[in-house]
Amino acid sequence: MTKKKFSLSDYSQYMVVVSIVLVFGIFSVLNPNFVSAYSLQNMMVEVSPLVLLACGLSFIIFTGGIDLGSGAMVSATCVISGLYVTRFGNGIIPVMLIIGAVLGLLNGTIVTKLKIPSFIVTLCTQNLWAFIALTLCPNGSVAIDLKLRKTLKWMTAKAGGVPVIFYFAIAAVVILFIFQQLTPSGRAIFAVGANVRAARLAGLDTDKAQIMAFTVSGACSALAGALYAYKQLSAVPTIGDSLTLSAIASIALGGTSMAGGRGSVIRTAIGVVTITAITSGLNMMGVNPLWKDIIIGIILIGAVYLNSDTKGRDIIIK
Repeated sequence: MTKKKFSLSDYSQYMVVVSIVLVFGIFSVLNPNFVSAYSLQNMMVEVSPLVLLACGLSFIIFTGGIDLGSGAMVSATCVISGLYVTRFGNGIIPVMLIIGAVLGLLNGTIVTKLKIPSFIVTLCTQNLWAFIALTLCPNGSVAIDLKLRKTLKWMTAKAGGVPVIFYFAIAAVVILFIFQQLTPSGRAIFAVGANVRAARLAGLDTDKAQIMAFTVSGACSALAGALYAYKQLSAVPTIGDSLTLSAIASIALGGTSMAGGRGSVIRTAIGVVTITAITSGLNMMGVNPLWKDIIIGIILIGAVYLNSDTKGRDIIIK
């Protein structure tokens, strides 16, 4: 009998649980205020929009693709939400959901019908989303009218000591998990990531599965943009500049393979909490904010390495 060679990648699915325990343990020792009620409530507010963004983006990565423009889409929809919430009120949330789904559908259609790699398509459309954000807000952030702020405060208000926005994020994760596990479309998305040729031979419409992944991701990104507008009470054209890196790092930390076919939105959500806890802990310790993206980048490299296929399949981006 051949003895199986030990590989860290075999245990990557447990990495996110170990990471979150270590992060909370280390920072709570360094600063006891890290786990205070006030600090945890603030962290819940911070983590909620990013959870939506990362969990939506997970579906594209489940197919083996990537969306480099998801952060820019958050910026665009945050601006649209902040500027037009005076007209639509809380109805801006379903409006953003529809807009995001349409933008995601556009990305997915270009990728599948023109057979262009997803990182090329989204690298280009990223500039379009950024253009929309900066055109609508050419002079920087625009605050939402003071008269309307009381109407929007419900999203960051607390119910049972927990911010409503966090309940919103949890509900979204549950819906996405059900979609991932219990629907034919969710299973088809994983099949495409695992082996697109085998999926075609099995009779699956692989183009439809990829388009669905982009549509779900677009809807979640736009919803995240609306939540940032509610949270900031303003339209911020640069809010998503660093979010794509944080989202991908969270997904990788959650044990999702960059080649697709393996992952979970639940573990992605835990990864987001871990990444947010790291940045919050560093801020509380007074670490220079410039180090944040460097540290997240290191985490991403390490997570991708641990999740990588020893045969090199994970370098393929569809």
